[in-house]
Amino acid sequence: MNTVATPAALEDAEGSVLSLHGVRLIRQARHDETLAKLSALDISVPPVQHVTWVGDLQQGDGGKGAMADRLGLSHQLIVRTQGGDNAGHTTVFASSSGQNVVLKNHIVPSGLRHPGCIGVLGNGVLLNAERLSDELAAFAQHVPDIANRVLVSSRAHLVLPLHRLVDGYQEDLKRLSADEIGTTHRGIGPANVSKVNRIGIRVGDLRDMALVEQRLRANVEFFHLEPFLVKQNLEWLVGYRQLLLSLATDSRRLINTAVAEGYSVLFEGAQGPLIDLEHGIYPYVTTSPTAIYSVCSGSGVDLSSLTCRVGVLKLYQTMVGNGAFVSEDHGQLGDRLRRIGDEVGTTTGRPRRCGWLDLVHAHWAVGLNQYTSVVLTKLDVLDDFDEIGVCVAYERNGTILAHFEPEHQALMECTPVYRYFPGWNSSTTGLDSYDQLPERARQLIDFIGQYLGVDISGVTKGPRDSDILVPPASELVPMLAGPARAGPARAG
Repeated sequence: MNTVATPAALEDAEGSVLSLHGVRLIRQARHDETLAKLSALDISVPPVQHVTWVGDLQQGDGGKGAMADRLGLSHQLIVRTQGGDNAGHTTVFASSSGQNVVLKNHIVPSGLRHPGCIGVLGNGVLLNAERLSDELAAFAQHVPDIANRVLVSSRAHLVLPLHRLVDGYQEDLKRLSADEIGTTHRGIGPANVSKVNRIGIRVGDLRDMALVEQRLRANVEFFHLEPFLVKQNLEWLVGYRQLLLSLATDSRRLINTAVAEGYSVLFEGAQGPLIDLEHGIYPYVTTSPTAIYSVCSGSGVDLSSLTCRVGVLKLYQTMVGNGAFVSEDHGQLGDRLRRIGDEVGTTTGRPRRCGWLDLVHAHWAVGLNQYTSVVLTKLDVLDDFDEIGVCVAYERNGTILAHFEPEHQALMECTPVYRYFPGWNSSTTGLDSYDQLPERARQLIDFIGQYLGVDISGVTKGPRDSDILVPPASELVPMLAGPARAGPARAG
């Protein structure tokens, strides 16, 4: 007859059966081993914990990387949970000599220039080992110990040269057709296909090269590629095997242990909700999750742990690639925004499509991701406009719509309904505090906050880390304070 084990039943006089106390000791040892990764870098628990996600409200070009860098000084872990090197993040800060330093990263988390924090690539990241190696080498100029401050999930899937090859084939077949997506050709889609088809290769799989070779053969057969690519891709992986295994960790355990111990953790989003695989404008989407649920799926952390969900919203609209874009301007306005805003894709180098800010879809993004506050970016781009438009509704077949439906064909039938605000015709780049903003700029900012139904926690007026103005009551104030900043955050 089966019996249920009780604590007493798990112990005997000789100790031959493992007791609950023994189990707890084993668990504690594992816990201590995990924390040792942080203590080895002299990273201490902060007096106030922040568990923050930085996401986007548009396609993904709003400035998440710069925002993650600003907030990085108050967090001990900075985590990427999704996407791959198809996401480009740009950070600008002042060196010790006062010169601007520009860092462009595609896979290494933003903000690692700040001492006292480490970067983690979670299980949901699609990892191009070559890109990681190159970025670590490039960043070493500014962060000498960068190689000791990056960890990679052993469960993260690898983007292989064969995936990039397939990506290029697929886009070339669709070129100039209505079906062309406009991908970055970084192999992200095919890598996700391998992942879902259960023939993907993960970082931890590199411990068993026989398994790796078996999976490579399966990929070559699945994608109908030439057999010689098995050997070619195997040699490529061997070249990065030592690096990847030296960085491999159980990221889920590390992140959850850090949160439970009181460390501050920052989750840096890639891309934006418009191209989320589940909720975006299908089929003009990326093949990874980009909305809030990507934090949980790509790291294993409970979403209830998040204390702040900070959204970034560019004060005009941009897009790279194809798909519906209701407020796109094909004339002088689009050209002017592109030129002043330097709207060129960080990853692709392609000019971005531009137009006035679309608040209809931004409101949808706030509802989807439940942001606790929103930072408006690139205010300075609008400094010389006589009037500034924001799309507040759509017109479709004679009907006015104030809600967003992420359906491509429906959006293609919509035209924007604009509300215009008078411009302030003065430079905002030299302002030191939020209360110095021109009255007309405040009118625009206040309207956006009211329309979205969320607090505006900051406004950026330039690319540097110090180019942010925050209201006195902003949730960002305690996170932006610290000695590692090139310049102090200024509250009105």
